[in-house]
Amino acid sequence: METATLKRKLIDIKPAVFDALSIEASRQGVSLKRFIEDLLENSCPPVKTSVSPKIQRLIGSAVPKGKNLESIQDDRLQYLLSK
Repeated sequence: METATLKRKLIDIKPAVFDALSIEASRQGVSLKRFIEDLLENSCPPVKTSVSPKIQRLIGSAVPKGKNLESIQDDRLQYLLSK
């Protein structure tokens, strides 16, 4: 994890989930914070695209699952990607 690119986000976790995560973190001998960070990092597929993260966030919800942005044939999308 690079310190220059860290993002912070306050999230709400249900008490039962919090307890389960706390127990598992203690079983593994790591802090709850580190355990949750590792879970999140390992659950996200690596992003393999030349498109800027800002454009990805704008378009992301409209992209079909498993599709690459560059492979979609849409003139408007290709225009945005060229910027």
